[in-house]
Amino acid sequence: MIIFNVYRKCLLLILLIFLFVNVAFSQTRQSLEEQRRQALQEIEETNRLLRGVQQTQRESVDRLNLLNAQLMQFNRLVGSINSEIVYINRQIVENTANVGRMNNDIERMKAEYAHLVVQAYRNRGQYNKLIYVLSAKDFNEAYRRMKYFQQYSGFREKQVAEIALKQEELRETVNKLTSQREEKEILLAEERQKSRELVGVREEHDREVIRLSSQERTLRNRLNTQQQRARNLQNEIERLIAEEARRRGTTTNNIYDRLTPEELLVSNNFKNNKGKLPWPIERGVITGFFGVNPHPLFKDLRLNNNGVDITTVGDSEVRTIFEGEVTSIGGIPGENMHVLVRHGNFITVYSNLVDVTVKTGDRLEHKEIIGKVYTERGANTAVLHFEIWEEMNKLNPEQWMTKM
Repeated sequence: MIIFNVYRKCLLLILLIFLFVNVAFSQTRQSLEEQRRQALQEIEETNRLLRGVQQTQRESVDRLNLLNAQLMQFNRLVGSINSEIVYINRQIVENTANVGRMNNDIERMKAEYAHLVVQAYRNRGQYNKLIYVLSAKDFNEAYRRMKYFQQYSGFREKQVAEIALKQEELRETVNKLTSQREEKEILLAEERQKSRELVGVREEHDREVIRLSSQERTLRNRLNTQQQRARNLQNEIERLIAEEARRRGTTTNNIYDRLTPEELLVSNNFKNNKGKLPWPIERGVITGFFGVNPHPLFKDLRLNNNGVDITTVGDSEVRTIFEGEVTSIGGIPGENMHVLVRHGNFITVYSNLVDVTVKTGDRLEHKEIIGKVYTERGANTAVLHFEIWEEMNKLNPEQWMTKM
């Protein structure tokens, strides 16, 4: 009895592991398909923006940033397709092994059934069965012999049913295997096509780099100006946080413990929506990434970005990503307007705006329009700079926003 209980527990554990692995594989395939869909969508959006980019001096830099973004998108796409191919190959290997095992099982079951048929043929007469029963030493043995013939007949019927069931399972596995091989060929064709497109994008990117290199002095001067504006904006954010900390009566910049119940609720809701917050514009492509990154043109330079730069269609409306209160509206020469919105102890920053429609102290709802992204005259694209802060800590907006 103890051995049986141990065996039953082991069997249950194996079953649970099998189910878990199946679910994990399913989730992995779904996530790979979602990655591929997302990369294709991003490439389509980038292509749309590239078609609208003008060959002006400023927009040429935007074009280079878009091409950089597209290179990364194609690399992600090709990598995702290759991961799917690896996954399907693993399934093909497993199902091929399953087909082999099932064929062996069917052959073994057929051999066992053939042996039963031979035995039944040798004892086929009712007279022989009757003699076998009547030759028992007593009634109990005779009863057991009768039950044996009944069970023997039932076992033969069960064997026939099990063989039919195993053959049906084999057909299903073979069909699945055929489908997987066809799917693999489709993915291989797509991988080859996207790899060719990736080569084309890389060549276009290299041509753009060569063309812009002739404007190095002008572009470096513009870059220095942009970096100074970014430092000014950071100083403004830090000044506002410190000022609010003093107003709330704390000597540190962390005012979380001084929030009102309403502000605390907003802050917690904001935090709980990490990875699900909307974009500050309806459509766009991230072309400037959070943290320290190499300059797309000048390899000797590394840029520190406190947020992300989102390239979008010119004159696009900008919206707040969460409910909150406008704490600052300002203008830095050459940077147009910026709007800071507080969400408890979180702050979102929207920079490079025009036609701002809100004022300091306004309570904003989710996705409420606050202005438009500045667009140069004659340009079809524009760039929004967006940041998220948790008091004095800069956060990566990509980790907080949903996939576009």
